[in-house]
Order: sequence, then C-alpha cells, then structure tokens
Amino acid sequence: MRNWPIEFSPNTHPSSEYSKFPTNFKGGVLLHNYTNILYSSNAKLKRRGKACAASYLYLIALGDARIDTAKVNAGVSSPAIIEQETFSVLGFVFHRHCTIVVGE
Repeated sequence: MRNWPIEFSPNTHPSSEYSKFPTNFKGGVLLHNYTNILYSSNAKLKRRGKACAASYLYLIALGDARIDTAKVNAGVSSPAIIEQETFSVLGFVFHRHCTIVVGE
C-alpha cells in the first residue's frame, strides 16, 4: 500500500518555473507571455531557429518544440543561446511553448 501523499514522477517541463500547479496562470490570468534563457555560451550569433508546440483547450496538441528541431530549422550546429518562450490565453484555451536556438 502506498503512503500518502502520493509522490508524482518528476516534472518533465523544460522550464522549471512551470513545474508546480497552477502554472497556467503564472504571470497573468487572461494573457501570459514568458521567456526563459536555458543556456548561453560564447559561440557566434549567426542564425536563429524556432520550434513550437501548441495546445487548444487541453484537447488538441500540435507541434514539436524540441531543441534539436529548432537547431535543424536554423541550421545551427553550435548553439550560443537556447531560450524557451511560453504564451497562453486563459491558461487552458490556448497555450504555446517555443524553443529558440541562436548560434552558428
């Protein structure tokens, strides 16, 4: 038998600020826009790539926001900056998560 409270598996969201409930309303109930820098190095800033995933009413999810996808979109092999951008409307109506890679 399990001890209470139940321990949930670790959150896999790439932005640690979104690891606890309620994350949908972080920063604003109606609109929310947030950018988080995950990685920074001294590589040259030549190209910029973006990869996004979106969710509609928590019923439909589309897209691919992986770092590798953003690197391929930009033709970047050595990232200088990796950012994560989150935008939502009423938290659950529309939610978009983008990964941005800048480098050479």
